[in-house]
Parts: sequence; structure tokens; C-alpha cells
Amino acid sequence: MSKRTTTSPAGDTADHAGLELLEEERRGRFSSSLQAGLAILNCFSAQKPVLGIAKLADELNMSRSTTHRYASTLVALGYLEQDHARRYRLAPRVADMGMSVLDSMALRGRAREPLRELREQTGRTASLAVLDGTQIRYVDRRRGWRRGQHAVDLDLGAGARLPAQCTAMGKVLLANLPDREREQLIGELELTKRGPKSITSKKGLRTELQQVREDGLALGDEELGPGVRTIAAPVHGPDGDVIAAVGIPVPAGDYTIEELRKALGPAVLGAAKRISAALLG
Repeated sequence: MSKRTTTSPAGDTADHAGLELLEEERRGRFSSSLQAGLAILNCFSAQKPVLGIAKLADELNMSRSTTHRYASTLVALGYLEQDHARRYRLAPRVADMGMSVLDSMALRGRAREPLRELREQTGRTASLAVLDGTQIRYVDRRRGWRRGQHAVDLDLGAGARLPAQCTAMGKVLLANLPDREREQLIGELELTKRGPKSITSKKGLRTELQQVREDGLALGDEELGPGVRTIAAPVHGPDGDVIAAVGIPVPAGDYTIEELRKALGPAVLGAAKRISAALLG
């Protein structure tokens, strides 16, 4: 019998692909266990950063006992971690592996020169970050040299993560999410007090994010820690969506919030626009 090659209807194609995978497994060239483990990791996203066994099992169409076995293995290997409610989230090891991918992404490459220019123009540390669940993840950082800069940089580099609501870059990224996604993430945030002016109410955060959307610029006033103020602007991808943020931290003693907006706002906005334009090219 000749090998079946039809691709219609869609269900037949999927069945045929499944049979081919089973045949590959019988030949020792395919691992269904590895496939299941990767499928579990792929269930997590910015919109679904935390999942329980029941939800994972439903998404994968597997029994809860089988799903639990695979998830427990991933926890033991360091790819998943559990919270106090025994729900799962991706562990930092997964993100660390992803940094090698970030290194080769167009985003980091296209942002390199605008970030360098921003640092040279201001003498401040210029950063690029993306949203990673309820946190931001630094994609790149160009260190500044002005007095007091090292102290407010907090010794963070590419790959470091911070709570999104505590940073100007995080507020830019949260503010520009679609309404439904933003509300879902706000529901998952733990608004703990990290600095003297941390936002600790979800109502207050929503009000702040609305202001960020209107201004096109975000400011952080000692929300991450005492003595640290931040400013950030959005980077748009080729489709117009906000995919990253550019930001600068400064010692609180150097500027009031309004002085920070006037002094560094144009430079940060300019760098974000140059990166957005580079992504189109």
C-alpha cells in the first residue's frame, strides 16, 4: 500500500502525523516522555504564568496522575517550581536558557546602538526589558557613569527580573497590554511594599497604568527601593504592539519626579522610538 500523503481534512493530517510519531517511537527515534515534558512547559505564558495540575491535565488531555508525574519530574530537574498552593510556574532555569535566545533576537541587536546613544547622551544606565509573567526581565543594560549611578543600578544585568509594578519599565509594559490580559495579570500580582512609595492597592495601580497609557511615559518614585527613581518609554514591534520598554534609573536626590520627566523624558522617548524604527527595517 502506498504511503498516505493527503493533507485534507485537517483531522486526517493530525492523525497521520500522530501515527508517524508512534512509528518513530517504536524505532527508537522519538520520545513521547520528552514530548509530554515540553508540552507542559509550553502551557505557560505571560497570560498563564501559574497553573495547577487540573488545568495542565485539561490542556494536555492527559490524566491528572500522569500530568503530576511529568510535572514532578520537571520540578526535580529545576524547570518548574511550585507556590504555596502547589500550583506550578516556570523556574528561573527556563528563563536562563532563554537568555541565549534573547541574545540572538532582533530586539536586542536592534536596540544595542540606541541604548548606547542613550547612555552617552545622559551618562545614565540605559536598560531594555520585556514582560515575563508578572515580572520584567532585563534583555540588555548599558552602564552609566554619573555620580550615584552604581547604587541605583542595584547590580542588575541581562536576565535579572523585578516585580513589574515596582518599576517604570514594568508599568509601561503592563499599561500597554490588552485590557483582558492586563486585568488577569493585575489579579495575579502580589503588591508587597518594597520601597517607601510602593503601590500596594490594585485600584491605585489601575489608576497609575491609565495615566501611563495617556502620557506614553512611565515614572517610578521610590517604589522599587528608597532613593531610586525611574523613567521609561515603550518600544513598539513591527505590528504596533508594545513589546519592550527602555528605562533609566536615577538617584532620587538628583531630580524630583517632574524634573525627571522634563530632563530625561525626551531622551528616553527618543531611544524607544529609534529602537521601534529599527525593528521595522
